[in-house]
Amino acid sequence: MARMRTVTHGYRLATGWEKIDKRPLTLEVAEDLRARGYTMVVAKRGLFDAREISLNQLIPPR
Repeated sequence: MARMRTVTHGYRLATGWEKIDKRPLTLEVAEDLRARGYTMVVAKRGLFDAREISLNQLIPPR
């Protein structure tokens, strides 16, 4: 079973990249971050596996 990704940084258009509280990247966390204005996150899995993930593509629009 693969490990979950952990969110470490978030991107907002107005402020750029910011360090945010580390937490697992779940659908609920992604919805919360998008509601707070974040459009992308850096999510890590392990020491060398970090990816930039778009919250707009991760969550379908309502």
